[in-house]
Amino acid sequence: MNPELTADALVHLVHLYYPAGLLIDEPQYKTSEEVQRLSALLHTHAKPAPTWENFIPRLRHEFPDCSLWDTTVPLLDPCYSVRVSLPGFKVGAPLYDCVVCLLSQLAPVYALYASHTDRNEPGEGYWQRLPPFPPEFQSHEARLATLIQATFGFTRLPNDVLLTPVPDLVPRTAHFGLGEARLIDCLFTPSRW
Repeated sequence: MNPELTADALVHLVHLYYPAGLLIDEPQYKTSEEVQRLSALLHTHAKPAPTWENFIPRLRHEFPDCSLWDTTVPLLDPCYSVRVSLPGFKVGAPLYDCVVCLLSQLAPVYALYASHTDRNEPGEGYWQRLPPFPPEFQSHEARLATLIQATFGFTRLPNDVLLTPVPDLVPRTAHFGLGEARLIDCLFTPSRW
């Protein structure tokens, strides 16, 4: 892995965008240098980057029998995100399986996770998971990873890096206490689950 993209380097990076030791409801949080830096970055991405805008039609071409949802929330989370359903999804159907890709706006890194919803299964009918994915998700996973790397040149972060604790930070859109955040929450979005 690129030395700038190790867990330690990424922890150092996210400290530039989130104030250490503060909860989001503390007055100093919003006025901190780190949050001001993050807000400025988010404003530069308020209008999606041309590469991202060109990526969505490319996904539609690559996955013609799948539904796509650009779930990017400008000015809120420092990532672009899109959900790609598995083939056969029908709007309103009880079964919805997809692979979700998250591309960080803070670093040239991305993550993929699988999402399953089956409204016919009480309790166990919903899950989201990082790799390894169930077999029926793996083809989508591989195709998405190849397309992201070819389009953006980003590096996919392994689970151990994504789940690295960042105990002194709280992402600004999270309802976390100190000690709950992980790199995946800071680089992308805490509302992925």
